[in-house]
Amino acid sequence: MLTLTCALCASLTMLLQQAVNYSALQREQTMQTQSTSEQPRSSQSNEPQTQRQSEQATQTDSEGQNGHPVAPAETESNKLDLNAVGSEELQTIKGIGPVTAQRILDYRSQIGGFTNVEQLLEIKGIGAKTLDKIREQVCVR
Repeated sequence: MLTLTCALCASLTMLLQQAVNYSALQREQTMQTQSTSEQPRSSQSNEPQTQRQSEQATQTDSEGQNGHPVAPAETESNKLDLNAVGSEELQTIKGIGPVTAQRILDYRSQIGGFTNVEQLLEIKGIGAKTLDKIREQVCVR
């Protein structure tokens, strides 16, 4: 009985930590979205800085981790877009069965679409190990 109580406490603690982390992530994303939507409204003195930031982001997106250019078609074309695939396509991924595929689709409907692959961790049946296995096969566009 003591073992079950300890396991329940540990499970609830991890669930609570995950909820807190998820809330913090959502707050951060909301703040980033608000700050990006407010930047074009600011004075023209910020335009050069905003332009430099977008140029840096474009440069970072078009270069790999070692600084060499990466063709976007190569990296994204063979990946399944989590916001566009159906159950059948999801089941082609090793480790995703019909039940998990349906859970992914239900969660996608619930949140209005994925913004990043890490959101799969919120789905029952997908943990860190499963996400690591399927990360190279999926993307969010």
